[in-house]
Amino acid sequence: MRLGWWENTVTNHADVRSAFASALTRSVDVDEDIGAPPNVSMVRLHGGVGREKLATTLAMAQVPVRANARGWELTAHPSLESRRTAGWLREVSDAAEEMLPGRVDRLMVHVDGPWSVGASVEYRGHAVIEDRPAFRDMALHLGEGVREFARLGERIGADVVLAVHEPRVVEVLRGLEGATEFDPVRAVDREIVAGVWQRFLDQVGVGADAGVTAAVLDCEGFVPEEVADVLPGIGAGGGGFARVVVPSAQLDSAAGKDLIGGLLGQLIPQGRGIGWADSRAGGGGAGAGGGTGGADVTQEAEDIAKAVLRQWSQWTLPADALPGAVDVVVPEATRTISEASMAAARARLVASLLWKN
Repeated sequence: MRLGWWENTVTNHADVRSAFASALTRSVDVDEDIGAPPNVSMVRLHGGVGREKLATTLAMAQVPVRANARGWELTAHPSLESRRTAGWLREVSDAAEEMLPGRVDRLMVHVDGPWSVGASVEYRGHAVIEDRPAFRDMALHLGEGVREFARLGERIGADVVLAVHEPRVVEVLRGLEGATEFDPVRAVDREIVAGVWQRFLDQVGVGADAGVTAAVLDCEGFVPEEVADVLPGIGAGGGGFARVVVPSAQLDSAAGKDLIGGLLGQLIPQGRGIGWADSRAGGGGAGAGGGTGGADVTQEAEDIAKAVLRQWSQWTLPADALPGAVDVVVPEATRTISEASMAAARARLVASLLWKN
């Protein structure tokens, strides 16, 4: 299943409608044939505490929080920040219902996953994951809230693809810093991490007749060995992550190549694969490269496509499996309007080259 997504981007648009208009231009009003309907992401704008991905995820679940010096903490009642974020979500949803019907086949919704939420939100001065009953309740609320928000797809006539971001899962797996250096949070077993992900995916309806069509996992960094170990078992019969985002830099080492190659060998028979995130496709943001001219974009796209084909050959995986197992994605970052446009163009060109090849 090709997903055709490259919009891991927070932009600096001044308003929601202009952001959606640009997203449609980058993803729908294009000439490249990528072999799949493109995804348009629910827009994410830079600036304002209520626009953070963590805050919007909590707002979907109607989990009341307030900002503190270290981030966010649970509260008994909605705070000013919670109300502002809920209002922001309504504004984005209203704009989507107005502008997207008839234009979009797939809508991608970006959320923070349960483990990163549990590691980032405090309860009584400690990370929520330290209180297992509280974490379980919050994770259940997240699943139900995200599923309800995803009903937006029904209203605009589009399938919903869920991008689950877990930037803190490495810390969760290997031991999280506590509120003080004398109070670390013990590491969570990989099987428990996988079990919570599976429950979350089941809740949002991945693989069911109704709900989220597909989900992708983005650790916003290298895929940890522990995650690669459990991914094939999550939803092996349907209902797992259709893609896991792999930074191309992870494949610079022999260990990284072996890890991802072995993972792909298990995912491909299940109809799943990876999102190849090349920094040259980034078009701005931290660590992103890429030129700004049309010739630069074309050359860089050709270079990325050649790198994908070369690595695929080294893995000795079936050549005909590549188009259905690899999506080319833009690394998660904040970008200007111009950078977002260039990043999408680069990724589209790579996807088109791989599809035609």
